[in-house]
Amino acid sequence: MEHKSEVQVSPPWVTYFNELKYSIGQDLSVTVGPLIPVGSQYLALVNVSDNEKAEALATLLVPSVEFGNITLNTIVINNEQEIVSPIPCPLRSFQIANLVEKALSGNPYFNQVVVKQQFPGSPNSVYPVFTAEVIQFFNDDLSNLCNSFTGVASTVFADVMKDKVCGISILFSTSCEE
Repeated sequence: MEHKSEVQVSPPWVTYFNELKYSIGQDLSVTVGPLIPVGSQYLALVNVSDNEKAEALATLLVPSVEFGNITLNTIVINNEQEIVSPIPCPLRSFQIANLVEKALSGNPYFNQVVVKQQFPGSPNSVYPVFTAEVIQFFNDDLSNLCNSFTGVASTVFADVMKDKVCGISILFSTSCEE
């Protein structure tokens, strides 16, 4: 009997989940997963052992992403196994920078956070700065020899975190140092 192998490609919500897992989830106090299917939705659980970090992540992570008719919702859970809500606005740039520091301290890709104007005369922006490294994981990517997803750390974090909180821009950057 002839066995045919079928080509399968990772659906985009699985890729997104893996971006969460291999970026945010590299912090030892954060566990990403499981990815739970619920009808046409998926729930990505982010378990955080530090309650302040959990609150910061709940404020900074993209809460919901649409993939056509599929929605992936990211849910942050604290040390007491409670769902954590984002901190409400208003928040100023230095408060958001403090949240970035709390959320990402302990993550090997995170370098520092800087607050500065993007342009002269513009309001302050928050710049999370990441190491100049690549995040890579298996992803059925047929365009890659090893079938891997490969992304610069700052870009992967930009995919899973908000680019604006309370009207303040968050601009994800790679360290200027080699």
